[in-house]
Amino acid sequence: MITLLATSLLLATATADHHGHHGGHAMADAETMAQSVVSADVRTVDTEARTTLLRHEAMPELGMGAMVMPFAIDEGVEIELFQPGAALMVTVTRRDGELVVIAAEVDESVG
Repeated sequence: MITLLATSLLLATATADHHGHHGGHAMADAETMAQSVVSADVRTVDTEARTTLLRHEAMPELGMGAMVMPFAIDEGVEIELFQPGAALMVTVTRRDGELVVIAAEVDESVG
């Protein structure tokens, strides 16, 4: 038991030291890793700016409740899907402090 506790403490210390050397990089990596896949309705879209206003379900992975708010649309996402009134399933992440749609498809569950 003591050996297990000592090993755990040693690993925790080594992990803390490792993350301390990278500072902001570890936080940035953790920030961009969190993703949420939710149903959303498109309210508006600005194709030139690649932004959209979505009404979305709660995104607990990103610490957000259901609401209407703006999102950036990643370059790899088909912007043609973002038509006012469209029901989509979107994958959202936080990048550089901004919420970004990194994947989208028509929500087939909406009749």
